[in-house]
Amino acid sequence: MGWVVLFSCEGDFTSLPWHSHSMAAKDAKKAIAKGKKAAEEAAEPRRGPGGAAVWRVLSIGSSVIATKLATDAAQKTWKLATGRPVPIKGDYEHERTRDVILFTALSSMLVSAARIAAERGAVTYYRNSSGHLPKRLEDQQVTPTDRKAHLKLDRAKRRSEFLLRRAIDRATP
Repeated sequence: MGWVVLFSCEGDFTSLPWHSHSMAAKDAKKAIAKGKKAAEEAAEPRRGPGGAAVWRVLSIGSSVIATKLATDAAQKTWKLATGRPVPIKGDYEHERTRDVILFTALSSMLVSAARIAAERGAVTYYRNSSGHLPKRLEDQQVTPTDRKAHLKLDRAKRRSEFLLRRAIDRATP
């Protein structure tokens, strides 16, 4: 009984450029490239012409409301805690300096915390509504000039803290 060879194992199995397998590979590469390009375009947020104005109104409005609410809360808290009216800066005859400083610190902390919370809430609302952050809040690349300026300020701050600490140490017996 003789053996019949139906195919040969000799030679290279790579497809020729005109062969259907290589054409399919080229088509697949083109489809992948087109898909990547479409994904990149879809990843970029679509910004409408009124987006900046909407963000500005939302941001300013939430800050004003938060400031008003925090100021009212500070005044009511002061009145409840001390039983005295809110100290007025400049009324030197009736108000103690300590009370003015304490009230200013309390109200400043409340206002700052309320504004931060309001801005974060506004950003969350804007992002959920539009699908992207406001353009002003998107991450920006730090330039070498910005980095250099930051390092210079940081060095100056550390130097001034050191000199202050040294002056305090010298002044105390």
